[in-house]
Amino acid sequence: MPALRLTLSFSRTYHRGVRFPRKLLWLGRALFLCVLCMGGVGLLRAQDPEDSLADQITAELEAGRLDAALDKAHSAVEQYPKASHLQQLLGVVLFKKGLNEDARTAFRHALELDPSVPQNYFDLALVDLAEKRYPDAAQRLETYLRLDPMNAQAHLLLGRAYHNQNQTAPAIEQFKKALALNSNLPLAHYHLGFAYQSTGNLPSALEQYELEMRINPAFPNAHWLAGNIELEQGKLPQAEKLFQEAVGLNPRAYQPHYGLARTYAEQKQFPQAEAEFTAALAAAPDNVEIHYALAHLYQQMGNKDAAAHEFAVCAKLHSRQEEPLSGIAGASLQP
Repeated sequence: MPALRLTLSFSRTYHRGVRFPRKLLWLGRALFLCVLCMGGVGLLRAQDPEDSLADQITAELEAGRLDAALDKAHSAVEQYPKASHLQQLLGVVLFKKGLNEDARTAFRHALELDPSVPQNYFDLALVDLAEKRYPDAAQRLETYLRLDPMNAQAHLLLGRAYHNQNQTAPAIEQFKKALALNSNLPLAHYHLGFAYQSTGNLPSALEQYELEMRINPAFPNAHWLAGNIELEQGKLPQAEKLFQEAVGLNPRAYQPHYGLARTYAEQKQFPQAEAEFTAALAAAPDNVEIHYALAHLYQQMGNKDAAAHEFAVCAKLHSRQEEPLSGIAGASLQP
């Protein structure tokens, strides 16, 4: 109650040097009691019902009770169908439950009820990104950033939407804007490095991956992508260290095992290379590139039968109809 605090402060300061007549003193006490009662009314006033419902839904969300949150959200929008923020909360719950189309409907309804709220555009963009609807996501984020241009995360997501449409230059611009607003934003250096790598600018890519590793040391992709660059440049000890770190962070991913296998093969450490190729294939058994590299390793080891077997696996896998790939190197690996 700012007004109450201001009254008390003024009363204490003024009374230090002034003696009031008794009547004025009683009048002052009466006025003080009036102010106190007026402040008490605000404390006793009931919370807005819509806000109370929103708080209940949020509490269920934060506790991880999604079913309870969904029940409360449905009940809330039935009671207050014109409340944009309740529709938005319903969309959040639906999105967290993986019900993307229902979430999209709720977010659109929230947007129709109040087009001035930036969060509604952001939420719709998240659904679009989850479903790889990158042009739609980009359009939503562009609108959002016109309303709230200082959101670093929105710039990062817009950059990802652009990059997944092979619009690398505008993607790089957005990643840089995100980092200008927040130089420690997780994944921003990684995505900027990824964009640089897709243009062949390996020194800049490596620099960004190293920055990401400092900020976000538990994120394995920056480690093995940096390892790929070091390996390509012939810096085998650096590459080996980076791949080993990535394996330690995510032993189930095939990429760090594959990179480590190639590093060992370059150093003629054939048993270690074979073990890592095998680990990579355990995670990605239909990866033609790994089977081919293992076949070449067996040739170097003089194991003709094993090499022939791996080449036969390559031929069989090649004969299958493959899905068209994105033009962005490693696009499927982005978080």
